[in-house]
Amino acid sequence: MNKFYPLATLLSAILLTLGAQAQTYTTVRDGNWNASGPAQVWDVSGQPPANCTGCTITVLHQVHLNAHLTLSGGSVLNISGPTAQLIVDSSGGNDWSNSFNVVLMNDHSNPVNSIMATTGGIADARGADTAFDGLFSTFNGSPLIYFKQVGRGPAAFSGTVIANNGNPPTALMNSGSTLKATGTLPLGLTNFDAVPNNGAVDLTWTTQFEQNASYFDIERSANNGTKWDVVGKVTAIGNSNKPTSYSFTDNNPGSGTLQYRIHGYDLDAHPTYSSIRAVRLNPLATISVFPNPAKDYVNVSFPATDGASGLTSIRLIGQSGQVLAEKRVSGSGGSIVTFPVASYAPGNYLLQIVTADGAKQINKVLISRN
Repeated sequence: MNKFYPLATLLSAILLTLGAQAQTYTTVRDGNWNASGPAQVWDVSGQPPANCTGCTITVLHQVHLNAHLTLSGGSVLNISGPTAQLIVDSSGGNDWSNSFNVVLMNDHSNPVNSIMATTGGIADARGADTAFDGLFSTFNGSPLIYFKQVGRGPAAFSGTVIANNGNPPTALMNSGSTLKATGTLPLGLTNFDAVPNNGAVDLTWTTQFEQNASYFDIERSANNGTKWDVVGKVTAIGNSNKPTSYSFTDNNPGSGTLQYRIHGYDLDAHPTYSSIRAVRLNPLATISVFPNPAKDYVNVSFPATDGASGLTSIRLIGQSGQVLAEKRVSGSGGSIVTFPVASYAPGNYLLQIVTADGAKQINKVLISRN
């Protein structure tokens, strides 16, 4: 026997079913995202949970994001209306959970986890100058890879480790823009350093992650970045979710102030840049070491015209590489630094001189009792 139910009963059942499948949150006033009592900005559904799966969140007012939110399972955050603003301030936090951010998980959900600014709404993170504050998308990895899409640098993280000190795409998301948790994982360049070494420059860098990486161009500029020259190329490992270290030595850098950067490419020739490192190579040939061979002492003499500023480090290095003595001198022009050597065994030693601007010189010293 067929049963017939009133239309109101059927509609109630449908609404209950839809309510079980989706969580809907809407603002009703200006204020802070995370606020309780009469100051709460949310309707009767309450504030979205920190880990929101399958959520539809609508910001219709001026709301300051003072919370951490992870969106997954096809969640959508819509900032909608001519006075709607999602404002991300600085939290001072040092981790994801205690900072002010929205994180879009790249979990291949349908619809894609996204943040939209529509009908005049904006997301403003220009005042968010703490590392973990802003709007982020992610890529799966171990640890998880985060990319800051709206905010101020740094631009990428591997877990909580900064993987790219560059600038995010924007700090202000204008109306008509949409962020989605999709895309291709690029290179994560970090720990780039350039160190002068006896007339050459040693460069080292690390990738925190790689996907379809191809190679790195080592680029040098002698005119403050106006023109960059490729001085070397290093092949990338290709694909990796763990840190990989690389190195290159520029054996003919010239002199003066030089800038270096690493220019990484994937298989589609998409570029990724490292931060820029500057070194100043000054000729140190006028620094003299005497007497040599030495018996009781050895001197390091700096010419009066030496314009080095800051501290110059001078190390006496033994035959097995250990530092036997170190002295530091400030404003070394015209000075003489003396090392007593009478207590050391006869043989060959090194004097390593490193100025504050990175110039380096190594001299061999023979200690003799004759």
